[in-house]
Amino acid sequence: MTYLTLKEITDCLQALGYTRVSELLNTTNPNLYIGPSNLLTENKIEFAQIYTKPIYTAKDLSVVYPDHHSWSRNSSLKFIENDCCTDAAKDGTTMPLSNHMVAVFQLGRNLTSHVGIVHGGASASIIDEYFVKVVLPLTANGFAVTANLSIKYLRPIKFQVHERIVDVILECFVTNVVDSRKFTVVGGLMDKQGNKYCTAELLVVVPQKPL
Repeated sequence: MTYLTLKEITDCLQALGYTRVSELLNTTNPNLYIGPSNLLTENKIEFAQIYTKPIYTAKDLSVVYPDHHSWSRNSSLKFIENDCCTDAAKDGTTMPLSNHMVAVFQLGRNLTSHVGIVHGGASASIIDEYFVKVVLPLTANGFAVTANLSIKYLRPIKFQVHERIVDVILECFVTNVVDSRKFTVVGGLMDKQGNKYCTAELLVVVPQKPL
């Protein structure tokens, strides 16, 4: 599926029942490395909209954007498709099996390292921020941290000579849960045509003791 603009993507997500959520894990502290004064600024991330939708059954996966199977070719998508996709009733008391996120960004040239290429560390920071965020609705206290991050870079996020910003799509979803506190998240970054920049897997944990 090909989309020409980010608005077409967000319109599609809203039509499918996705809910827009806050752009950052912490929106109140201006001094954070990833915070409102340090990331969502001119020539860094100039545009960000984040949408999520809980997944209760295997049938729910058939309507996610753009095609959840596209990530399974590069990762071990087992939890949802094989182990836990039952006909659990969406009755308001059943916890979702997973949560699906699609985020749209416009990245600026202050995120580059080589001329015209977004730094791999910037991509990793974006993945870390939002892969954790997709887990939070499945936790008891809405708090979790990264335990391990694995990224496979497939091609660079590259600006054309005339471009000041580049459109990037993030997609991720929870594929495994252990003891209600360890979550595996799979997904990656791609362009509007669905061509992948990188794939990633993140282990997110809820600390047993307060940090």
